[in-house]
Amino acid sequence: MQPPGPPLLIGGWGTRLLRLVAERADIWNVPGPPHNGIGFIAERGRVLDAHCADIGRDPREITRSVQIVVSYDDPGATRAVVAELIGIGVNHVVLSLPSPYPRGVARWLVDKIIEPVDGRRPDADAARPHLTA
Repeated sequence: MQPPGPPLLIGGWGTRLLRLVAERADIWNVPGPPHNGIGFIAERGRVLDAHCADIGRDPREITRSVQIVVSYDDPGATRAVVAELIGIGVNHVVLSLPSPYPRGVARWLVDKIIEPVDGRRPDADAARPHLTA
């Protein structure tokens, strides 16, 4: 049981750091594509799961957060990355918008990334990942 207070987010992917995440964190954050691939994030998630099993913690108590860089040129690729992340158990996605920002980027983000991702999941309200920009 975590102590009361604000959620504790720990970012990184080293094996010893993931032990600390298992012991203390509410949220685990790792950079995603293009910095780290989906397979790497999935493998690191399995390491976190093993640490949780070692200490008797339910790994579902830890929010899995990944930051990705949005592609203005290929929003479909960004949507595909989000879908893959959801598929490996990520439940919080940070959408990083590279500068310079196109005119109307906030509306573009909603129209091209967020709504299409939410709209193709029949259980969008029940298992909705957090998408933040």
